[in-house]
Amino acid sequence: MRYVEHSKGYVIKLEQGEDFQSSLGDFVHQKRLASSFFQGIGSLANVELGYFNLAKNEYDRHAFKGDYELISASGNISIEHDAPFVHTHVVLSDDQCKTIAGHLFKGIVTITAEVFLFPLDIALIRKHDQKLNFKGLDLPHHFVK
Repeated sequence: MRYVEHSKGYVIKLEQGEDFQSSLGDFVHQKRLASSFFQGIGSLANVELGYFNLAKNEYDRHAFKGDYELISASGNISIEHDAPFVHTHVVLSDDQCKTIAGHLFKGIVTITAEVFLFPLDIALIRKHDQKLNFKGLDLPHHFVK
């Protein structure tokens, strides 16, 4: 991973072989960023996506082997149990330009991933919702000092 800091946050370049989710989590942990939001593009392989099934109150997970263009990644990074929680949704395209989309659980960078990360001055906290079996934001926010 390489990055550069700018007035509003960071431009991050993830390298081949890095896991998208854990790399972003490691970055915000090392930089001691409470919470942030991000946008990204690039390419991923060996992707695991999910769709939250309300009838079952859990994610239906789907594995996709092969290489995909990362058309768009958007998400936020909050805190769960004092650790970064990376919440990412993606749109991916295969070699026939057919798209798939969903909640990203895993994706390995194949060529690059270019991420624009914007820190927040509040700490977004995740809390488990027993009724939905879902980790949602626990508002109000907590200001970072």
